[in-house]
Amino acid sequence: MIRKATEADIGPMVAFLEKRIEHSMFLLGNLEAHGVNNATHPHGTSFFLRETGEGITGVFGATNGGFLMCQLPGLSATEAQTYAHLLKGYTLTGMTGDVEQMDALLRALPVSPDALSLNRVEPLYRLPLSGLGEVPPVRQARESDVTMLADWWVRYLSETETCPASRIDREAAVRARAAVGSADTQIMEERGRPVAMARINARAGQAVQVGGVFVPENLRGEGRAGRVVSGLLANARSRGAELAILFAASPAAAKAYERIGFVRCGDYRVTILREPLTLGTAP
Repeated sequence: MIRKATEADIGPMVAFLEKRIEHSMFLLGNLEAHGVNNATHPHGTSFFLRETGEGITGVFGATNGGFLMCQLPGLSATEAQTYAHLLKGYTLTGMTGDVEQMDALLRALPVSPDALSLNRVEPLYRLPLSGLGEVPPVRQARESDVTMLADWWVRYLSETETCPASRIDREAAVRARAAVGSADTQIMEERGRPVAMARINARAGQAVQVGGVFVPENLRGEGRAGRVVSGLLANARSRGAELAILFAASPAAAKAYERIGFVRCGDYRVTILREPLTLGTAP
């Protein structure tokens, strides 16, 4: 049976997702931050449950901002068609999650390969924060950093291809402004000059997910990415975090994370559409 989640389902949903936390951070983070009935925030999510007599066996989520996520072990082509039917009229901008599940869902949706600007499998990593090594000092973003951060975000989004080109400037400006005073974005300095940033893009219980790691091109290759992530995670640990998750956008990034103790635990698919697409029936 598939049904829409209610407030009464939050506890069982968390218990189910936490057992599969590496691929479930956006689902858990959105649930923790916005519950099941938020219809206004871009990260507010409509959750659907797959149930048997033994309880929840799968969770499917569609955000107000157009992103699909799921934790549906054993998802079949037939079941994926059921979710595709639920999404008729939904405006899709992207999908993230377990590779096999995302592939099954993408095949079921009326989305042409030409509509995708990105459809990439990235290595997935985890690190218990008790094993965090050397920690450099980092700081929160200030008002005076906004112009620099907007430029860094433009370059990050362009390099990682995680935002369509037509929306990069706007998205970069929003992220730069949101970073000011937030513990979830940390900047590393050298001799008073900012040289790297890192960001937490999801929180769930005692787990955090890292994203938005950026080092300017002329400063790369000397370990700064790993150091700024270590500083970010030390700050998160001081506020109760016990586990960090991330997926790496490049081999160089993966090596940087492995050097500070991250261990690969699977793969993760990231899919972005060139432009938002309102879903209808398959042609």
